[in-house]
Amino acid sequence: MIPVTMDSRRFLAITLSGIILLTAWSSTWFHIEAVGTYTQGLDREPTIVTEYRVDNSEESFEMSIQNSTPLLMYWINRENVETADESTETEESNPSVGQSSQSESDECDGTCLDRARSWLALTLFAMFCCFLIPSSYSRRISNSVFVVVWLLGSAVILAAVPIAIAADFGISDDEEGGSATGGFDTNTQETVEINQFAHFQQDSDVSLSLDGITFSYESLGFDLGLVAEEERESIIESPPEEGSEGHDSLIGFEGEMSIGPGAIVSWWILIVPLGILNSIGRSEILEEE
Repeated sequence: MIPVTMDSRRFLAITLSGIILLTAWSSTWFHIEAVGTYTQGLDREPTIVTEYRVDNSEESFEMSIQNSTPLLMYWINRENVETADESTETEESNPSVGQSSQSESDECDGTCLDRARSWLALTLFAMFCCFLIPSSYSRRISNSVFVVVWLLGSAVILAAVPIAIAADFGISDDEEGGSATGGFDTNTQETVEINQFAHFQQDSDVSLSLDGITFSYESLGFDLGLVAEEERESIIESPPEEGSEGHDSLIGFEGEMSIGPGAIVSWWILIVPLGILNSIGRSEILEEE
Protein backbone atom coordinates (compact mmCIF):
# COMPACT_ATOMS: atom_id res chain seq x y z
CA MET A 1 0.00 0.00 0.00
CA ILE A 2 1.32 3.43 -0.95
CA PRO A 3 1.50 5.70 2.13
CA VAL A 4 -0.48 8.94 2.04
CA THR A 5 1.97 11.79 2.56
CA MET A 6 1.16 15.30 3.66
CA ASP A 7 1.84 16.57 0.14
CA SER A 8 -0.78 14.23 -1.26
CA ARG A 9 -3.26 15.38 1.39
CA ARG A 10 -2.76 18.97 0.35
CA PHE A 11 -3.11 18.00 -3.29
CA LEU A 12 -6.31 16.13 -2.47
CA ALA A 13 -7.71 19.12 -0.57
CA ILE A 14 -6.85 21.52 -3.40
CA THR A 15 -8.34 19.24 -6.05
CA LEU A 16 -11.55 18.59 -4.12
CA SER A 17 -11.93 22.27 -3.23
CA GLY A 18 -11.76 23.19 -6.91
CA ILE A 19 -14.39 20.59 -7.78
CA ILE A 20 -16.68 21.63 -4.93
CA LEU A 21 -16.38 25.35 -5.68
CA LEU A 22 -17.16 24.79 -9.36
CA THR A 23 -20.11 22.59 -8.41
CA ALA A 24 -21.35 25.24 -5.97
CA TRP A 25 -21.12 27.90 -8.67
CA SER A 26 -23.09 25.84 -11.20
CA SER A 27 -25.71 24.53 -8.75
CA THR A 28 -29.08 26.03 -7.86
CA TRP A 29 -28.54 28.97 -5.53
CA PHE A 30 -31.99 29.72 -4.17
CA HIS A 31 -35.60 28.62 -4.46
CA ILE A 32 -38.12 31.47 -4.20
CA GLU A 33 -41.86 31.32 -3.72
CA ALA A 34 -43.82 34.57 -4.02
CA VAL A 35 -47.53 34.67 -3.13
CA GLY A 36 -49.46 37.92 -3.47
CA THR A 37 -53.18 38.43 -2.81
CA TYR A 38 -55.51 41.33 -3.57
CA THR A 39 -57.23 41.64 -0.21
CA GLN A 40 -59.46 44.62 -0.94
CA GLY A 41 -61.26 46.03 -3.95
CA LEU A 42 -61.43 42.83 -6.03
CA ASP A 43 -63.87 39.95 -5.67
CA ARG A 44 -62.69 36.48 -4.55
CA GLU A 45 -59.22 37.79 -3.60
CA PRO A 46 -57.18 36.95 -6.73
CA THR A 47 -53.78 35.48 -5.87
CA ILE A 48 -50.57 35.57 -7.92
CA VAL A 49 -48.26 32.63 -7.21
CA THR A 50 -44.74 32.67 -8.66
CA GLU A 51 -41.96 30.13 -8.11
CA TYR A 52 -38.40 31.09 -9.00
CA ARG A 53 -35.12 29.25 -9.24
CA VAL A 54 -31.93 31.31 -9.24
CA ASP A 55 -28.51 30.09 -10.38
CA ASN A 56 -25.29 31.65 -11.67
CA SER A 57 -26.74 32.91 -14.94
CA GLU A 58 -30.52 33.15 -14.94
CA GLU A 59 -33.78 33.19 -13.02
CA SER A 60 -36.34 30.67 -14.24
CA PHE A 61 -39.92 30.95 -12.99
CA GLU A 62 -43.40 29.51 -13.17
CA MET A 63 -46.44 31.69 -12.51
CA SER A 64 -50.10 31.00 -11.88
CA ILE A 65 -53.08 33.19 -10.94
CA GLN A 66 -55.79 31.83 -8.68
CA ASN A 67 -59.29 33.33 -9.11
CA SER A 68 -57.93 35.17 -12.12
CA THR A 69 -61.19 36.50 -13.63
CA PRO A 70 -61.66 39.47 -11.22
CA LEU A 71 -58.00 40.42 -11.69
CA LEU A 72 -58.25 40.26 -15.48
CA MET A 73 -61.39 42.41 -15.37
CA TYR A 74 -59.58 44.89 -13.10
CA TRP A 75 -56.75 45.24 -15.62
CA ILE A 76 -59.22 45.61 -18.51
CA ASN A 77 -61.49 48.16 -16.81
CA ARG A 78 -58.86 50.46 -15.35
CA GLU A 79 -57.45 53.33 -17.38
CA ASN A 80 -53.75 54.05 -17.50
CA VAL A 81 -53.18 57.37 -15.74
CA GLU A 82 -50.63 59.62 -17.38
CA THR A 83 -48.25 61.14 -14.84
CA ALA A 84 -45.37 62.23 -17.07
CA ASP A 85 -46.46 65.89 -17.03
CA GLU A 86 -46.53 65.96 -13.24
CA SER A 87 -43.05 64.47 -12.92
CA THR A 88 -41.75 66.91 -15.56
CA GLU A 89 -43.20 69.85 -13.66
CA THR A 90 -41.67 68.56 -10.43
CA GLU A 91 -38.22 68.28 -11.97
CA GLU A 92 -38.52 71.74 -13.55
CA SER A 93 -39.56 73.36 -10.27
CA ASN A 94 -36.96 71.47 -8.25
CA PRO A 95 -34.14 70.03 -10.42
CA SER A 96 -32.31 68.60 -7.40
CA VAL A 97 -35.29 66.35 -6.62
CA GLY A 98 -35.32 65.03 -10.17
CA GLN A 99 -31.58 64.35 -10.12
CA SER A 100 -31.83 62.66 -6.72
CA SER A 101 -34.65 60.33 -7.76
CA GLN A 102 -32.84 59.55 -11.01
CA SER A 103 -29.66 58.57 -9.17
CA GLU A 104 -31.68 56.39 -6.79
CA SER A 105 -33.46 54.62 -9.64
CA ASP A 106 -30.14 54.02 -11.42
CA GLU A 107 -28.53 52.58 -8.30
CA CYS A 108 -29.29 49.02 -9.43
CA ASP A 109 -31.81 49.36 -12.24
CA GLY A 110 -32.68 45.65 -12.15
CA THR A 111 -29.06 44.47 -12.08
CA CYS A 112 -28.58 43.95 -8.33
CA LEU A 113 -28.54 40.18 -8.73
CA ASP A 114 -25.94 40.39 -11.51
CA ARG A 115 -23.73 42.42 -9.19
CA ALA A 116 -24.22 39.86 -6.43
CA ARG A 117 -23.22 37.12 -8.89
CA SER A 118 -19.98 38.99 -9.59
CA TRP A 119 -19.27 39.33 -5.86
CA LEU A 120 -19.88 35.63 -5.33
CA ALA A 121 -17.64 34.68 -8.26
CA LEU A 122 -14.80 36.73 -6.75
CA THR A 123 -15.41 35.17 -3.33
CA LEU A 124 -15.29 31.62 -4.70
CA PHE A 125 -12.07 32.43 -6.55
CA ALA A 126 -10.58 33.92 -3.37
CA MET A 127 -11.52 30.77 -1.47
CA PHE A 128 -9.71 28.57 -4.00
CA CYS A 129 -6.66 30.83 -3.68
CA CYS A 130 -6.70 30.18 0.09
CA PHE A 131 -5.95 26.52 -0.64
CA LEU A 132 -2.99 27.56 -2.80
CA ILE A 133 -1.24 29.56 -0.06
CA PRO A 134 2.32 28.16 0.14
CA SER A 135 3.25 26.01 3.13
CA SER A 136 6.03 28.45 4.01
CA TYR A 137 3.45 30.98 5.20
CA SER A 138 2.44 31.06 8.86
CA ARG A 139 -0.31 28.59 9.69
CA ARG A 140 -2.09 31.21 11.79
CA ILE A 141 -2.12 33.72 8.94
CA SER A 142 -3.32 31.22 6.35
CA ASN A 143 -6.04 29.92 8.67
CA SER A 144 -7.16 33.47 9.45
CA VAL A 145 -7.39 34.29 5.75
CA PHE A 146 -9.42 31.12 5.16
CA VAL A 147 -11.87 31.98 7.96
CA VAL A 148 -12.29 35.58 6.78
CA VAL A 149 -12.95 34.53 3.17
CA TRP A 150 -15.36 31.79 4.27
CA LEU A 151 -17.33 34.20 6.47
CA LEU A 152 -17.35 36.78 3.69
CA GLY A 153 -18.65 34.16 1.26
CA SER A 154 -21.32 33.13 3.76
CA ALA A 155 -22.46 36.75 4.03
CA VAL A 156 -22.65 37.07 0.25
CA ILE A 157 -24.57 33.79 -0.15
CA LEU A 158 -26.95 34.18 2.79
CA ALA A 159 -27.49 37.94 2.76
CA ALA A 160 -26.26 39.80 -0.33
CA VAL A 161 -27.78 37.46 -2.92
CA PRO A 162 -31.25 37.26 -1.26
CA ILE A 163 -31.35 41.04 -0.79
CA ALA A 164 -30.36 41.49 -4.44
CA ILE A 165 -33.14 39.10 -5.47
CA ALA A 166 -35.67 41.11 -3.46
CA ALA A 167 -34.40 44.40 -4.90
CA ASP A 168 -34.68 43.20 -8.50
CA PHE A 169 -38.08 41.72 -7.72
CA GLY A 170 -39.25 45.16 -6.59
CA ILE A 171 -40.37 44.35 -3.06
CA SER A 172 -37.88 46.81 -1.57
CA ASP A 173 -38.54 49.52 -4.15
CA ASP A 174 -39.91 52.71 -2.57
CA GLU A 175 -39.69 54.82 -5.70
CA GLU A 176 -42.71 56.60 -7.15
CA GLY A 177 -42.49 54.58 -10.36
CA GLY A 178 -42.35 51.21 -8.62
CA SER A 179 -45.02 48.54 -8.70
CA ALA A 180 -48.01 49.07 -6.42
CA THR A 181 -47.81 45.37 -5.50
CA GLY A 182 -44.15 45.43 -4.53
CA GLY A 183 -43.20 43.56 -7.70
CA PHE A 184 -45.63 40.66 -7.34
CA ASP A 185 -47.33 41.60 -10.62
CA THR A 186 -44.08 42.18 -12.53
CA ASN A 187 -44.34 38.98 -14.57
CA THR A 188 -48.03 39.42 -15.37
CA GLN A 189 -49.52 41.19 -18.38
CA GLU A 190 -50.09 44.39 -16.41
CA THR A 191 -48.02 46.26 -13.83
CA VAL A 192 -49.81 49.08 -12.02
CA GLU A 193 -47.39 51.68 -10.71
CA ILE A 194 -47.49 53.55 -7.43
CA ASN A 195 -47.81 56.95 -9.09
CA GLN A 196 -51.24 55.94 -10.45
CA PHE A 197 -52.62 55.76 -6.90
CA ALA A 198 -53.85 58.42 -4.50
CA HIS A 199 -53.24 58.27 -0.73
CA PHE A 200 -51.02 55.26 -1.31
CA GLN A 201 -49.54 53.50 1.72
CA GLN A 202 -47.10 50.62 1.73
CA ASP A 203 -45.16 48.66 4.30
CA SER A 204 -42.55 45.93 4.03
CA ASP A 205 -40.80 43.69 6.52
CA VAL A 206 -38.11 41.02 6.65
CA SER A 207 -37.96 37.95 8.89
CA LEU A 208 -35.40 35.18 9.27
CA SER A 209 -35.94 31.48 9.93
CA LEU A 210 -34.16 28.16 9.46
CA ASP A 211 -35.91 27.84 6.10
CA GLY A 212 -34.48 31.11 4.77
CA ILE A 213 -35.53 34.75 4.48
CA THR A 214 -39.11 35.95 4.16
CA PHE A 215 -40.02 39.37 2.74
CA SER A 216 -43.56 40.60 3.38
CA TYR A 217 -45.31 43.50 1.68
CA GLU A 218 -48.60 45.35 2.17
CA SER A 219 -50.11 48.23 0.21
CA LEU A 220 -53.35 50.20 0.18
CA GLY A 221 -54.47 53.07 -2.00
CA PHE A 222 -57.08 54.52 -4.34
CA ASP A 223 -56.45 53.48 -7.95
CA LEU A 224 -57.04 56.60 -10.05
CA GLY A 225 -57.33 54.39 -13.13
CA LEU A 226 -60.70 53.16 -11.84
CA VAL A 227 -62.04 56.69 -11.40
CA ALA A 228 -63.47 59.01 -14.05
CA GLU A 229 -60.97 61.68 -15.05
CA GLU A 230 -63.12 64.55 -13.76
CA GLU A 231 -63.34 62.93 -10.31
CA ARG A 232 -59.64 62.22 -9.82
CA GLU A 233 -58.73 65.65 -8.50
CA SER A 234 -61.25 65.44 -5.66
CA ILE A 235 -59.95 61.99 -4.65
CA ILE A 236 -56.37 63.27 -4.71
CA GLU A 237 -57.35 66.16 -2.43
CA SER A 238 -59.19 64.00 0.12
CA PRO A 239 -59.80 60.23 0.32
CA PRO A 240 -63.47 59.27 -0.20
CA GLU A 241 -65.26 57.77 2.77
CA GLU A 242 -66.78 54.32 2.71
CA GLY A 243 -70.03 54.30 0.76
CA SER A 244 -69.24 57.50 -1.11
CA GLU A 245 -68.44 57.76 -4.81
CA GLY A 246 -64.89 56.71 -5.64
CA HIS A 247 -64.37 54.57 -2.55
CA ASP A 248 -64.69 51.38 -4.63
CA SER A 249 -61.34 52.29 -6.23
CA LEU A 250 -59.59 51.37 -2.96
CA ILE A 251 -57.22 48.48 -3.71
CA GLY A 252 -55.45 46.49 -0.99
CA PHE A 253 -52.65 44.00 -1.56
CA GLU A 254 -50.61 41.66 0.65
CA GLY A 255 -47.66 39.58 -0.48
CA GLU A 256 -45.00 37.31 0.94
CA MET A 257 -41.82 36.12 -0.73
CA SER A 258 -39.85 33.24 0.82
CA ILE A 259 -36.24 32.73 -0.28
CA GLY A 260 -34.88 29.30 0.62
CA PRO A 261 -31.28 28.16 0.10
CA GLY A 262 -30.40 25.78 -2.70
CA ALA A 263 -27.54 23.31 -3.07
CA ILE A 264 -24.91 26.05 -3.02
CA VAL A 265 -25.16 26.32 0.78
CA SER A 266 -24.38 22.62 1.28
CA TRP A 267 -21.39 22.79 -1.07
CA TRP A 268 -20.11 25.90 0.71
CA ILE A 269 -20.28 24.14 4.08
CA LEU A 270 -18.29 21.20 2.65
CA ILE A 271 -15.38 23.56 2.05
CA VAL A 272 -14.76 23.77 5.82
CA PRO A 273 -13.45 20.18 6.37
CA LEU A 274 -11.28 20.53 3.27
CA GLY A 275 -9.83 23.71 4.73
CA ILE A 276 -9.03 21.83 7.94
CA LEU A 277 -7.40 19.02 5.96
CA ASN A 278 -5.36 21.53 4.01
CA SER A 279 -4.26 23.26 7.22
CA ILE A 280 -3.14 19.97 8.80
CA GLY A 281 -1.14 19.06 5.73
CA ARG A 282 0.52 22.48 5.62
CA SER A 283 1.47 22.41 9.32
CA GLU A 284 3.02 18.93 9.19
CA ILE A 285 5.08 19.89 6.14
CA LEU A 286 6.47 22.80 8.16
CA GLU A 287 7.31 20.47 11.06
CA GLU A 288 9.18 18.10 8.73
CA GLU A 289 11.17 20.99 7.31
